[in-house]
Amino acid sequence: MNEAEFDRHVRTGERNKEVMELVHNWCSHAQVRNHGGTGLIAMQTGLPIGMFGMQCDFAPAGGIAGWYLEEGALDFYDRNCVHCEKRQAVRLPNLSQLVAERDRELARRKEAAERAKAEADAARADRKQRRDALRTGQSPATCALLDDLQALDDHPSDEARTRIVETVKLAPEVLTAPITEYFFELAATRAGGCQTEALLVLQHVGADPARLAAAALGCLARHESVAVAAGIFMATPSLGEEAAVEAAVPALISLASPPRLPLSHHQRRLQPGPLEAVFGERPKAIRRGIQRLLDSRQSYSIRTGTAGLKVLATKDPVIPGQFGKTLVAKLARAHLLIDNDEADRDRDMVCSDLQRSIAAIFLLEPAATDQLISSFFEGASSEGEARLIRVYEEVFRFAVRGKATLEDDVAGVVLTRVIKLASTSNNFKVLSEISQIFRDGSGSLLRAARKDLDVVLGAAAVLDARFEAFNAEQNRKTNVSTLDALEAGNFRSTLDNLRECFATIAARAAEGDRLATESYIDFLTKVDESRTWLVSALLKETSHLISTPEGLNLVLPELYSGLMGTSTLVRATAAETLGRAGKSRIADLPQLVLEAFVLLLSDRYVIVHQAAAGALENIPLPPHLEQAAGLALLQLIGAYKSEKDTSGFLPRCMRLYLHRFAKEEQLKEALAVWFIGILMAVPPSSNLRALNSMSRFLKDDPSYVDLVISILEDQSVREYGEEDAIRLAYLIPDAEALKRADDLAKVAVRRRDRAPYVGAMVEILTRVGAWEQAITAVEAAWEDVPDTVPKRRMKWARRMQVVAVRFEAAVAAGDAEQRAALKAEWEGLVKALDDDEKQYAARRNPLPSFLRTHRGG
Repeated sequence: MNEAEFDRHVRTGERNKEVMELVHNWCSHAQVRNHGGTGLIAMQTGLPIGMFGMQCDFAPAGGIAGWYLEEGALDFYDRNCVHCEKRQAVRLPNLSQLVAERDRELARRKEAAERAKAEADAARADRKQRRDALRTGQSPATCALLDDLQALDDHPSDEARTRIVETVKLAPEVLTAPITEYFFELAATRAGGCQTEALLVLQHVGADPARLAAAALGCLARHESVAVAAGIFMATPSLGEEAAVEAAVPALISLASPPRLPLSHHQRRLQPGPLEAVFGERPKAIRRGIQRLLDSRQSYSIRTGTAGLKVLATKDPVIPGQFGKTLVAKLARAHLLIDNDEADRDRDMVCSDLQRSIAAIFLLEPAATDQLISSFFEGASSEGEARLIRVYEEVFRFAVRGKATLEDDVAGVVLTRVIKLASTSNNFKVLSEISQIFRDGSGSLLRAARKDLDVVLGAAAVLDARFEAFNAEQNRKTNVSTLDALEAGNFRSTLDNLRECFATIAARAAEGDRLATESYIDFLTKVDESRTWLVSALLKETSHLISTPEGLNLVLPELYSGLMGTSTLVRATAAETLGRAGKSRIADLPQLVLEAFVLLLSDRYVIVHQAAAGALENIPLPPHLEQAAGLALLQLIGAYKSEKDTSGFLPRCMRLYLHRFAKEEQLKEALAVWFIGILMAVPPSSNLRALNSMSRFLKDDPSYVDLVISILEDQSVREYGEEDAIRLAYLIPDAEALKRADDLAKVAVRRRDRAPYVGAMVEILTRVGAWEQAITAVEAAWEDVPDTVPKRRMKWARRMQVVAVRFEAAVAAGDAEQRAALKAEWEGLVKALDDDEKQYAARRNPLPSFLRTHRGG
């Protein structure tokens, strides 16, 4: 986030604070609620920045919550406050101040609209007077044409427009000299409402080509009747002054390929023909027009210039290169050379278009463009460097989108540059962008890496050294602020990610190539054992190399050494790599390797046995090793059952054991009870998916109900986990649900604030015929809804649920009198909801009040 955006958020928060005070002063019942979270800026400044909206216990209609509280407060006022008899005023100034300001602004707009209408009426009267004067001495046919112009001026319609043009086509003689002059006047301004028709008429009767071309250029310069004017000038591009052609360039580009708009799905019919034709005849004027656009400080103008380059590049690919220095300079110094624009937040769109244009140049002249970009790196700001590095990312996106074939020399230049920057840059944003380049890396990048595999592996080693040096430097620092610690942590993570990226790219580049694989393994064997992370990272990525038997044979010695090594990190990595090998490759492994792997399940170091347990899911074992692995897994479960496991390792081990090793007789004897006892002590909020996976093995044990109850009562289970928790509840056998009906009803009462839980309990209880407990549960949910005006409809809806459950109970009991009473209550609730909906329909219109004709209602 840049400083300008930070200031904008602070100003918004300060205004929201002022509005909040006005709301509180308006009425003691009025409240302001935050409907979203609290961001860092809000925490730092204490200002109300977020999604705020107004509410009141006496308001029958809601409102809107938004970034700007003023809009939501006025909307709420229109829906509720203007009708309210419960208001208790507090003090001045209050919300009436905002309402008065809004009403004054509306009055001002109305007055301006009326003034504009009066001026338009006066101008229309002047045009009528001018047409009346032209009638003198004209034929009836010409006067009829003037009548059509008058009709179009009074009541614009497509029929009148068509009639004017068709009249001239059928009888060109109606266009006498005075009328021709008048049509040139009409072509010069849109005020008459028939500028397009005037150009078409003049073109059809063969008016003076020079004057017609000048008229068309004038329209293009003003962005009026662009399509028709462009078609006219396209026919005679040699006419017209150079300055006029230059001024017409933006309109020609917008017709050929307008800059893309955010969140726009509108498909326009692109017409590149006029721009291409004029460029063929007047290339210097077009270049000057594009240069003027690129030199602008306005985002949209610059983007229009890049759009023009994109169109012309299809005819002459070298055209964008002629503007290379301008494009790169504009991108590097965007914060100095491009003005802020609300429509282009943070200059994202203009910088993106500049990057695409430069990337297109890069594809043609990689070395020269790379050198040009490099020259602007020196002296560029941190943001400028980040914008420049994104050009290299954009080069690969061209290939991903299928818009260009990425030659190996292009990929090689990109790879060389990003390796150099990754090895030397201290700009966090640059390093982050390089990570993104590798994540989106195409096959071209891998081919380039295969050619310079030693360089890529060397870059991994350099990044490893940078990481260790940075860590050592940070450890020597004292009195580090929280912000500095956060920034250091981000930088450390980026370095860590980059060194891993280089190792990954190297391994993927070597995949399937024997010589490259041998080079990779040779590098791995020569790495000093003290650099455990580098050894581990390179060993981890060998999973790409063992996809073939030949690759497996080359990697196997290092993989076995890793399993038996002294480094805990390397042993853990070797186990994970084995787990990613795939069943077909595991079958090719010597038994000695699998024995070494099984031993890791009993390793005393956490990082090792957890990695081995994770890999075990994907590693088939011979029978004697399968039994040993199952026993080792049980030992891990026993060891972790009393530990505070925040990683979810224990439930994963239990799930694996149940799915792979557990026998039915074990479950019936004591295993299910033991596992349920362990799970009762495990935080369920982060392990619900694992619990669901185990539930079919455990549901038949009576203690399973206690496990479900403990999960439903756990406050740490958030809304996104409710569905998994309810799924566990639905698996309770009917016999156990009936036995524990009172306990399940108590759960519903205690968790009456969570409607899905109550609904699930009611469904289970009614399914087994526990009617009394079901009624207790659903009534608790109804009573939990506050009896306020905003919650009134919800309260009625909850009461309908109570009536429905009671009605089912009455049906089951054969109580006809109770059924009749409940039917009458149900019909009364339906009527109350319908009446309420009709009464407040206007106020509850989903559109905000400022978007509707009438406020309130």
